Amino acid sequence: MEKASNLDSKMYVLDTNVLLHEPLAYLSFQEHDVVIPMTVLEELDHIKDRKHDVSRDARVAIRGLDEVLKDASPEQMLQGVALPSNKKAKSESRGRLIIVNDHLFADSISGLPGNENDHRIINCAVHLQKQHSDSKVVLVTKDINMRLKAKGAGLKFVEDYRTDQLIDDIALLTSGYKKIDGDFWQQVGECETEQQGRDTYHYVAKSTISDVFCNEYILDESDHFAARVTSYDDKQITLKDISVERLMSHTAWGVKPKNVYQGMALDALLDPSIELVILTGPAGCGKTLLALASALEMIIEKGIYDKVIVTRNTPEIAESIGFLPGT
Repeated sequence: MEKASNLDSKMYVLDTNVLLHEPLAYLSFQEHDVVIPMTVLEELDHIKDRKHDVSRDARVAIRGLDEVLKDASPEQMLQGVALPSNKKAKSESRGRLIIVNDHLFADSISGLPGNENDHRIINCAVHLQKQHSDSKVVLVTKDINMRLKAKGAGLKFVEDYRTDQLIDDIALLTSGYKKIDGDFWQQVGECETEQQGRDTYHYVAKSTISDVFCNEYILDESDHFAARVTSYDDKQITLKDISVERLMSHTAWGVKPKNVYQGMALDALLDPSIELVILTGPAGCGKTLLALASALEMIIEKGIYDKVIVTRNTPEIAESIGFLPGT
């Protein structure tokens, strides 16, 4: 187990729900091989004609696979076709897209029905794990129960699909803040400070902080200093002094930040001068809660805006129950 976890060669077996979640997911595995079992193609074929949003994702996935494999011979498809180059991949080596006829594999798992599609895909991954003992074979699925069954069937590596960012070059996206090593004022020294009403602004040399942009937050390791860039030119940067204590004291519709990062998010959301705020982060970190709480605060409590519009993309994965759709 320890030896296998250190293997550089990886082979990812994709479940159908991964391609429905992100139709071009097979491009996200950089220089590693991606395996699409025949059962996955069959499931995509059944889903593509449904009258739901998920059918569109199935058609996009099928067209994408066809684009990669259209010039390949049957032998090349079984051996693997080189994946298109990916801008996110740092390595020049490219992985292969492999179509595997998992119907030809004998059942490697005892106790699981062989005619279930999920069990066929698990059986395919287990078979490949035995066949390619020098590689790390990973089953990738969004189905929690399938991940549990795969581990119980003897598959060593099972993962959820998490590389579902909405932009291609996620590595180039700024975090929205910069953390300065040490104490900020010891690095800056003397600077010009101006009081405008309740707000305090500092004018520091441009060389103090590199590559800044407007509305970026500046923190240091003292856990006290916090500021936001309001403007800059070739010579100096204008910082609005906020302090970590003021960030943590923000409240929106009864919701308070649990850490300084949520504090920065609330500060930006509650500022009418910032016309667009984008929050990124893993599930459960408070993106939706903070946004909705800020919206309610600015509409109902402060009366700055008239209404809130919430849009969500919630495609159905399975067939809906009932003859007529609801409203």
